[in-house]
Amino acid sequence: MTSMADQTPACGNPDHTRRAPAVARLSWPDGRFQSVTACVGDLERQVRGSLADGHSVLVEPAAAPTTPVIQAITEVVRAHRRAYSSPVRAILLSASDAPAFDELPETLEERRNLPARFHTPHWMGDSTPAAWVCNVCWDEGTTTRWPCDVAAEHGGEVFA
Repeated sequence: MTSMADQTPACGNPDHTRRAPAVARLSWPDGRFQSVTACVGDLERQVRGSLADGHSVLVEPAAAPTTPVIQAITEVVRAHRRAYSSPVRAILLSASDAPAFDELPETLEERRNLPARFHTPHWMGDSTPAAWVCNVCWDEGTTTRWPCDVAAEHGGEVFA
C-alpha cells in the first residue's frame, strides 16, 4: 500500500537536503527552461525571477500536466506575442466547476471554505480605490483583497 506522501511529487530543487513536497509544476511556454516541480519555498522565488526577467511562466498544480491545457495555453501565448510583441506574464484559468454568483454559499465563512481553485481575482476598476478582490470572499458590503488567505495558502490550486 502506498502512502499519500509517496504519491506527492517532490520538489525539483536538488539543493534540498530532505524531500520537499511539490505544490506546483512550472513550465516556460517559450521553451527557455525545462519544466520543474516546486515546493512552497521555491515557487514564489522562481516565478518572481522569471517574470522579472521577462519570461512567461505557466504555473500548474503539482500533479501531472494535461496535454490539452498546455497546448491551449501555448497557443494563447503565441497569439499574444504575435499581436502585442510582448511576452505573456501570467495566465490564470478559471475553474470550470466554479459556482455561479447566485450559487455561492450564504455566509462568508462558508465561502472561505470553498476549494482554493474558486478563489480567483476580480478587478474592481470602478471602485475607489481600484483593487483586485477575491471572487468568492465577499459579503454584504465587505470585500477581501486578492490573494485572499485561501489563495495565498493554496496557490498551486489557484493557477493552472
